[in-house]
Amino acid sequence: MKSTRFFEGALEKERMGLGFAIATLVSSSGRTPRRASRMIVFEDGSFTGTVGGGSEEDRIRREAICAIKEGKGRTVRMDVRKKGEIEVMIDVVEQKKRAVLFSAGHVARALYEVLAFLGYHVVVVDSRNELLKEDVFPLAERLSSSVGLEIDSNTAIVIFDPERADAIMESIGKASPFYAAVLSSRSRSFSDSRLVFPAGLDIGSERPEEIALSIAGEIEAVRTGRRGGRLCKARNRMVVVRGAGDLATAVAIRLKNAGYNVVALEAPSPTVIRRTVSFAEAVFTGSAVVEGVVARKAERPEDCYRILDEGNVPILVDPEGKSISSFSPIALVDAIIAKRNLGTRRGLAPFVVALGPGFTAGSDCDVCIETSRGHDLGRLIYSGQAKANTGIPGIIAGFGKERVIHSPADGIVRQIRQIGDIVEKNEILGFVGDVEVRATISGRLRGFITPGLSVPYGFKIADIDPRGEESSYLTVSDKARAVAGGVLEAIDAFVSTLD
Repeated sequence: MKSTRFFEGALEKERMGLGFAIATLVSSSGRTPRRASRMIVFEDGSFTGTVGGGSEEDRIRREAICAIKEGKGRTVRMDVRKKGEIEVMIDVVEQKKRAVLFSAGHVARALYEVLAFLGYHVVVVDSRNELLKEDVFPLAERLSSSVGLEIDSNTAIVIFDPERADAIMESIGKASPFYAAVLSSRSRSFSDSRLVFPAGLDIGSERPEEIALSIAGEIEAVRTGRRGGRLCKARNRMVVVRGAGDLATAVAIRLKNAGYNVVALEAPSPTVIRRTVSFAEAVFTGSAVVEGVVARKAERPEDCYRILDEGNVPILVDPEGKSISSFSPIALVDAIIAKRNLGTRRGLAPFVVALGPGFTAGSDCDVCIETSRGHDLGRLIYSGQAKANTGIPGIIAGFGKERVIHSPADGIVRQIRQIGDIVEKNEILGFVGDVEVRATISGRLRGFITPGLSVPYGFKIADIDPRGEESSYLTVSDKARAVAGGVLEAIDAFVSTLD
């Protein structure tokens, strides 16, 4: 592959505002597929090039996405199919932060100073040329009109004249700045749904410097995906989730996106099937990314706070929940889905939520969430129990129990086909010991237990989605999303009683 062609896609993605990282194989030993190779991984999960393929490359992609989101490169060393070892260096190509200020007035001047200090490339647009002085905006790009102005997803827009706000937004067309706000009163209204108003965080600002600080703070909060609240109060919005499988991961994502600090507790060797949408994968690989949310393995409870401060979800190996009290959570969610209670009880947190059967609301938890497919999926149960487990998987495209593959023997799991592959009925997917694991139906391999684990005969080890190409294996399921919505509703309702 010629280097110019290799970077063509990266340049195009960069123009779209997507961050990317370059993964380079810097050393290898033993019997490894490649001796020198590289690939570019983009923020949206797409990539070009290769560093060897297989599950090892999947891990490199996940690590690269984590690196992009954290803005820090890293070096990854790993064994390759027990035949050798590779070392891959991941370099993050930093995306330039841009801000466009539609005014050269007093507040704009103060905001320019703050944003320039934060590393933004600032563009100031004002038809009053006499205000666009180089000594006032020494490092800014100064324009008398917005004609030809490029706006992308790395750009923040601040409009200081409410009367011109709609016209300015119309002039930028369908561009998608990550932040677009107007300095206005609360009583104003604007037709463009992209606009935030009034601009800034509520810090009681009155002078231009104070207003600039509040707007800059809001811009950074939006850019980093934070709520912009007080850190001491944010620490009080702590939720501990027992489990990090696909349902637990959906719960963690929904809670995190709603502004809660989430810590997930897992077993030392989790036997999750849908690994591409489970934070439990971080127990084995150190990190996992699901729907843009990063999870990182924490070695000790105190490490969780550093991971939270980085904007990620910590995964702590603590199957018995011994660390729960150390976090002083506002709520505890049992999302182990063991069909029985493994030690969760009321009093472990001010509010306790449990998923599925095995719990009694009002006795060992405050509320149960229905996990059985059907009309009541995601329903909150404040008295009594969820529906009993039938042992029969839900029907998808006419298939139920046929979708699930169980171990044909006792032994160590080996994987041949990868999660996401389209497979045919009776095709060999892997082995347990020396016994073949074959596809029970045709479709997309949606899940496969972690290779290298030892499983007993009859243990669930794989899952096939009969919808094939129409199915998704990289996003949480409709069932998981409904259950997570129920958890968020329950916790929000409880927290509202404390305000």
